[in-house]
Amino acid sequence: MMKKMIPVFMLFFSLQLFAEDGFSLYIKKDYQGAYNAFYQNFAGHLDDPLYSYNLGVTSEALGRKGEALYFYLQSLQNAPDFPEAKNNLDIVVSELGVTIPKVLTTPVFALDWLLILFFVSLYAFALFIVMICFKSDWRLKIMLLPVFLIMCVSASLYYMNYNGNLKENWAVAVKGEVLRSGPDSSLGEIGKVKEGEIMTIVSSSGQWYKVKSFQDNVEGWVGPGSIRAVKRGAL
Repeated sequence: MMKKMIPVFMLFFSLQLFAEDGFSLYIKKDYQGAYNAFYQNFAGHLDDPLYSYNLGVTSEALGRKGEALYFYLQSLQNAPDFPEAKNNLDIVVSELGVTIPKVLTTPVFALDWLLILFFVSLYAFALFIVMICFKSDWRLKIMLLPVFLIMCVSASLYYMNYNGNLKENWAVAVKGEVLRSGPDSSLGEIGKVKEGEIMTIVSSSGQWYKVKSFQDNVEGWVGPGSIRAVKRGAL
C-alpha cells in the first residue's frame, strides 16, 4: 500500500477550503508551515474529513506518526468510506504496532441486529393492526402484545447501546508518554503509553487526564499535550 496526498480531483476542491499556501508549502516541503496553515482551518471545521486527512499526511511528513494516526482516525469519523484515509491509517497502525477498537471504525449509525429486529417487529405490528381493522379476531389482538414488547425492548436496547458508544471518550496518544499514579509529574511512574496507542479518558484534573489503555487495560495519568480526544457521533 502506498501513502499519498489527497486525490487530484479533490485537491482543487480542498484548495478552496484550506488556505492556499498550505498545499503550496507542502509541495515546497515546508511541512511545518503547511501543518500550521492547514490547522488554522481544521480548528473551525472538525467535521470536515479533508482537513483531518491533509493534516494526517502532513503530520507523517513531520515524523509525528501518533498525530497522523489521530487525524486519519478523525477523518474516518466523518467519512467512514474515505479510502485514502483508511489506507494511510492501516499503514500507520502497522508501523506503530497498535490496535484500533472496532467501535472507532464502525459508523455510529450503522445497522445492527437490534435495529433490524426493531424494524421487523414494527412491520409485524403495523401488519397486525391492519389485519385487525378488517377482521376483529381475539387471537390477532393477543399476538400484538409480544410483538409490541419486542419492538419496545429492541428500540430501548439499541438506544442504550448507541448512547453508550457516544459516552465513551476515546483518545489517541500523539506521543509516547509515562503513566503516572496521579496528575503531577513528581508522582510515581506506573507504566508507559506507546505513541499512537488508543485509550479511553476516565477523568481529568486541570490539563492532566486519567486514561485507560485499550490494549492492556492499565490506568494512569498522562500530562498535557500527550493525547487528543476523538470526536465521535458525526458518522
